[in-house]
Amino acid sequence: MSQSVSPQSVEELQHLVRTAAAAGSPIYTYRSGQSEGVMLDLSNLNQIFEIDAANLVAVVGPGVTLGILAARLAEQGLRFIPADTPFYQDKTMGRLFYEGCSNLSSLKYGSAKHFLMGSEIVLPDGELLTTGGKTVKNVTGYDFTRFFNAPYTDYGITVKFLLKLLPLPETRTGLAVAFNEVDEVLAFARDLKENGVVPAYLLWVDRNVQDFFQEPPQGQLVLLEFDGLQEESGEQCQNAAVLIQKHGGTIRERNEGRGQTASRWSALYRCADKYVLTDEYKMAFTRQAEFISLFYELAGRRGVKAGLFGQVAEGKLNLVFAGVQPEHAFIEELAAALIRAGGVLAGKYDRLTGKCRSGPLAELEQRAKAAFDPKQILNRPTLQEVK
Repeated sequence: MSQSVSPQSVEELQHLVRTAAAAGSPIYTYRSGQSEGVMLDLSNLNQIFEIDAANLVAVVGPGVTLGILAARLAEQGLRFIPADTPFYQDKTMGRLFYEGCSNLSSLKYGSAKHFLMGSEIVLPDGELLTTGGKTVKNVTGYDFTRFFNAPYTDYGITVKFLLKLLPLPETRTGLAVAFNEVDEVLAFARDLKENGVVPAYLLWVDRNVQDFFQEPPQGQLVLLEFDGLQEESGEQCQNAAVLIQKHGGTIRERNEGRGQTASRWSALYRCADKYVLTDEYKMAFTRQAEFISLFYELAGRRGVKAGLFGQVAEGKLNLVFAGVQPEHAFIEELAAALIRAGGVLAGKYDRLTGKCRSGPLAELEQRAKAAFDPKQILNRPTLQEVK
């Protein structure tokens, strides 16, 4: 039987890894283990080692939750952009990067990976590897920081994250907008882009997902926030309001500062007893209408209670189910349709179900895994994954 272990320090973790390597016993992090080996709980590696306000850098452990980090940084007028929303507050830093979570503010600020400047990693033989650094010259050449911290890559266990920070914005304005149809949502998002109106984040929540949260459906709900300098943010909000009216939308709520609207939806990215988040689908902005229409057609035909939400301005959609058991056949059919439309899956569902990945990138990943972890110590793949 597998046992759960919660190391209190990096040194203790190194000892556990060395012991496992010597015995050929697997160690599992962020994933369910098999019947043997050790399940690692990294929640005690939750130190905030440093907040360097002068250089806009923080160093934290994998067990630090984004909510706690955001609060500590705010005391010094700083923020770590991927943590600067209500939606990831309970997620740990380790899971954020291991699961390849989208930066919800990427529309304005870019991908989460660009806010990771360096790391310390315990390798499968127990040795400690340092990558990156506080300055740009430390991250030139091969990008080992993002190589070892790419989604679902098991080449080592990251025990320190070196994070890029930004100052807190002068002001924030949050809007909750209701549209009648998905086409109106997509047309609004397209017009924002074309008119240079850039919210920090924009999330669409369909009627089904609203119902799963036992919220009275408000049509096609869009949550967005503008931040920055007072004058700039005010002008962006005014321009957005014009476009909302143009596409038949209604502003249901407006909050200055971090209001309650987004907080009510903070559990969107968390699984619960009656709510299962399976995967993120990525596609060209122009293919979303086609894909969303097909999704509802397939769900209706199969009688599946499923919904969509996501960052539609960037072509990122998340699939959720009402209930604890997702419909596997429906997911397979939907994934095939996504690939035909030129889209890609984030890969979370395949990892959770032990499905073997395919293609040239999967082959490269397997070769890198064999090079860094020849004994398959870290997150040992199932038989399905190695077929």
